[in-house]
Amino acid sequence: MGLQEFIAMGKHGFYVWWSYGVTFLSIALLFVLFAWYKKQLINKVKSFKRESAPKARSIKTEQISD
Repeated sequence: MGLQEFIAMGKHGFYVWWSYGVTFLSIALLFVLFAWYKKQLINKVKSFKRESAPKARSIKTEQISD
């Protein structure tokens, strides 16, 4: 059994290798999208913390002065 026969897989090679390719690309895309989503989420949390920090300080000072 040669390499050509292995790649052809009894005339089903196109379907088999196409399936492997689609599966690999799908999994790679999932990793890329997850990394992008994680980065976006971290940026949103940091932004929320920056925006809410002055409000939290003002609430604490109002409670202390009352």
